[in-house]
Amino acid sequence: MKKYFYLVSILSMFLSCSNDFLETKPYDSIGTNNMWNSESKADQGVAGIYNILRSSTTGGTNYKIFDGLGFVNTYYGTSDPFVLEFLKGSITPSSSIFSETWKQHYEGIHRANNAIANLKKAGLTDEKYNRLICESKFLRAFFYYRLNALFKGVPIYTEPVNADEVTRTQSSVEEVYDQCIQDLGDCIDNSYFPRNTLTENYGRASKGATYALRGMVYMWKKEYKKAIDDFLEVEKCGYGLWQGNWGDFFKFENEKDKEMIFPLQWDEALGFSSQIQKFVGGRSHYDGWTEAQPSSDFVDSFLNADGSTFNWEDYLPGWNNMTVAQREVFFLRDGLSLSSTDSKIKTAYNDALNRIGTAAMTKYLVSGNEARIKNAYANRDPRLQKTVFTPYSEAICYSPYWNSGEEHLTTLRWPLISNTAPYWDMWNDKRSTAFYMYKKYNETRKGRYIDRDRCSVDFPLIRYTDVVLLLSEAYNEDEQIDKSIEQFNRIRTRKGVEMPSLTITGFGPNVVQGKEDMRERIRYERRVELALEGINYFDELRWGTWKLSKFNGGQSNAGRKSWWGYIETSYYWKGDYITTWPVPTKEVQMNPNLKPTAGWSY
Repeated sequence: MKKYFYLVSILSMFLSCSNDFLETKPYDSIGTNNMWNSESKADQGVAGIYNILRSSTTGGTNYKIFDGLGFVNTYYGTSDPFVLEFLKGSITPSSSIFSETWKQHYEGIHRANNAIANLKKAGLTDEKYNRLICESKFLRAFFYYRLNALFKGVPIYTEPVNADEVTRTQSSVEEVYDQCIQDLGDCIDNSYFPRNTLTENYGRASKGATYALRGMVYMWKKEYKKAIDDFLEVEKCGYGLWQGNWGDFFKFENEKDKEMIFPLQWDEALGFSSQIQKFVGGRSHYDGWTEAQPSSDFVDSFLNADGSTFNWEDYLPGWNNMTVAQREVFFLRDGLSLSSTDSKIKTAYNDALNRIGTAAMTKYLVSGNEARIKNAYANRDPRLQKTVFTPYSEAICYSPYWNSGEEHLTTLRWPLISNTAPYWDMWNDKRSTAFYMYKKYNETRKGRYIDRDRCSVDFPLIRYTDVVLLLSEAYNEDEQIDKSIEQFNRIRTRKGVEMPSLTITGFGPNVVQGKEDMRERIRYERRVELALEGINYFDELRWGTWKLSKFNGGQSNAGRKSWWGYIETSYYWKGDYITTWPVPTKEVQMNPNLKPTAGWSY
């Protein structure tokens, strides 16, 4: 059971200040108290640190805003304005995403500080005392690591402080990472800290998770030899690759596999659920909102099954000579006709003709249009169709609004006509044009969830595949390309992926041409493998590639796009300064020693 993770019923005792206080005092402030005088209270206090991981910005929102190219496409009227404000260039330091992230991470840090300072009062055995101390230090390092990656230098607090003592300025990026390394080193050196938590205290911090996190810190510091040493230790601690079919790992049944090093845990039976179904699902999938939509640029980046680069012209001759609007003709459903006796079909044809034009419409196949476009997705990296619903893919779906809770076989078509009989189109929530939908973490069948707001599948904050790909990257940056390829191929050749192995000899698309080539291959692999896991945006920041990958290098042709690349909402690069998150306006006002972040207008 996961109940240790959720023992927060006396969380108000853990805080010396009320919620009202937290609204008017610095968000990196928290008090101490005397709640640590028993083992049960110590358990609850440490559980309160873990509870921060379930907050919207540290865990829950990650899957909503991060995808394989930095951010997901997002609906223009989204209820989460952060994504659109950031991508449209209108975000300011007063945005709630910055203040909430700052607040929630520092709340975790101060809860950890409180535990570290007071656990000695609880009368614990040496084994348990040291384990909880290590867990608290691991979590403190995790929160500082995330803050530093985003804000690039933040105040360091390692002891409980009162609200009027929250007056420090930012430490340097190096100083913050050094604090993480010190905490994580203490955990690794502690003989009581378990090597893994796969069978006991499942999912809590462990020595294996600590090696993984410290290796990640070293990757940001570009200390690749140290990162290699740490990543190699993770497997020795008992973690390893998922051995089943690739797509099955992300199911509830398999969430406790050795692949899962440090999960964000959910259990609807205990009253703690995520809303991932609402964000990634469509109306045909538990009535989801389709808030997170895979970018068409991301989908187009998936390689062919032989490892070669995908090119639309190879599948649809003439593609390159057509306007973006005209390319819609290749994606139209079969059977559209002016002579149809079905008024909806006839209307759909007329509307398409008006959008596309008579010349382009000559490429339309009344019968076979769907098969032609499906072929462009069929012979690709197998992870594509396990991550995304591609055009004319099918699934048995459930919607609470269908009669008597029925399930129906639905097909993702365009133009959408109806999600009821006799059409049974797979229905997303945003239907102004044809957008992709995530299949990963998206349940379509009745019975897995009670509803779209109560989802139970655990979310990986650190999993072993991430570690292996980082190890491959570290080897490559350290000029050990043979070892880099060896680790890379462990990921590429798994069951359910089975892409061709890379080599350094021979001919063809899978021959590595050197360090730069290998670097790009690793970046591709991380993007498609870890999509929707809250990792890629941090990768793009670390690599310095976000401007290129999401904003087309700062030029035009970036935005929320249809299947065929038509821009519904444009994105604008406002300057390199946006890769460093600003200290929130509210925090600068409350703590005059905080320096406003360069480039941002306060």
